[in-house]
Amino acid sequence: MTNIQKYGGKWTFLEQNKEYSGELHINMDTQIIALELLIPATDYDPMPRPPYKGKIPYISGELFSGAKIVLYGCRTGKEYSRVMSYTQQVIFADFAFWGLKIDLKEELVFSKAVFNFGNIIEWSGLCNYNWNHTNNSSNLEWHKKEDAILEMNENLKIKFCARQGNIGITNVYDNEIIVKQNILVEFSYATSVPWEKILEDVLSIQYFIGLGVNQKVEIYKTQYYHDQIFYEFSSENGFDTKTHVAADVNLGLGNKNITQSKKKYDCLYTLDDAIRIGCFEKWKKNYLNLKPVLDLYFSVLSDTIQTSEMVFLNLVQALETFHARFMTDNIKEYKSRVDKSIKTFYGTDEHPNAKYWKNVLLDKRQEKHYSIYLRSRLADLIFADGVLPFIGRESSLETYIQKLVDTRNYYTHYDIKKQKKAFSKNELIKINGHLLSLIEFHLLVLIGFDSSEIRQKTIEKINNIDTYYHIHEGTHII
Repeated sequence: MTNIQKYGGKWTFLEQNKEYSGELHINMDTQIIALELLIPATDYDPMPRPPYKGKIPYISGELFSGAKIVLYGCRTGKEYSRVMSYTQQVIFADFAFWGLKIDLKEELVFSKAVFNFGNIIEWSGLCNYNWNHTNNSSNLEWHKKEDAILEMNENLKIKFCARQGNIGITNVYDNEIIVKQNILVEFSYATSVPWEKILEDVLSIQYFIGLGVNQKVEIYKTQYYHDQIFYEFSSENGFDTKTHVAADVNLGLGNKNITQSKKKYDCLYTLDDAIRIGCFEKWKKNYLNLKPVLDLYFSVLSDTIQTSEMVFLNLVQALETFHARFMTDNIKEYKSRVDKSIKTFYGTDEHPNAKYWKNVLLDKRQEKHYSIYLRSRLADLIFADGVLPFIGRESSLETYIQKLVDTRNYYTHYDIKKQKKAFSKNELIKINGHLLSLIEFHLLVLIGFDSSEIRQKTIEKINNIDTYYHIHEGTHII
């Protein structure tokens, strides 16, 4: 049975003084928040119109129970009118802040927010349960490390902290006893900020964790801190003390996959790795430039892309964007970069391999071109200043790179004649794995990981992808 909670109340739009009656529906299963307005008709207004259409920043409400609530990130949906009766309008909201009542948009600022991103416990390494066995008993012990604190900027401090949670014991003789633990991520601001600013900061950390656990990380639960939400205590000396407390937020972002637990050895990196190497400083420095690349990368890991063709196009675009933003987007700089990279790696331009790679990175067509085209960008990413994290099992690397370009051109500049030059739909499953490994290599090197160490892992990953593809594409006698 669907878990839908319903609340009747009075609602005020933005900074208007007029109140509207409506019923709030919160679907806890699908994570949909919908406000149903009912505006009665009158003799003077037989077909009343709703107050707004389109986007509505916030709606402030007071339920008939007396509880206060603010709906945030609202947008209007269906509307229906019955002459001389009523007008009905459905409004959807992204967030519902319980306990809050505001009159001005400027009041919608927060000093702290706490987020649960699902099961990132092993990635964080901050807590775990262990059995302690003695002669007569076995005790389950919970171990917790110190909080991990990251300074984002002068105004923002981020803290990863472990919380044990309740132990689900209703009967000590039950067959099953449930123990819980969570990792919460606190975003604390010296000066309160709007919710949209918090969401921007949160996305950066979602991407930071997501790259580590190699999956898209969604918001599972959240709470907020606001100047209005506090307990007040009277002390012995007569002074009142305010203690701000967390209040709940309902999510209306739709049903999202909860982040799944990932073994440490399956992670690209863990929180301990990131702190030890100092990745977070480089992440902060590069994030704004890196975000379009990450948007494309995580679109591939989400459930929104269903076809291998779409995955391929997004990965190629991510690689092209990464090269333009973090290597070069200037043809003169690119030519100088090639010469320097070849000479640094081989020590001389006369080495046979140096001449080969010079031709791969800077072919005759590129020599005459006034901009860097895709083939050169892909070749440069694959060469990676001589680290060579990526070796395809094709007839030649040049052929492989050109086929990547032909495949992209076939799908974006459709011509049936180009189909023969492109990878088939079945081959794209393997190719997408290659490209995903390549972009991950460059992302990890950018944030501080040793290129030689990451190279070895990348080659192993690509070899596993090729082996998997080979096994599943044919029938093999064992």
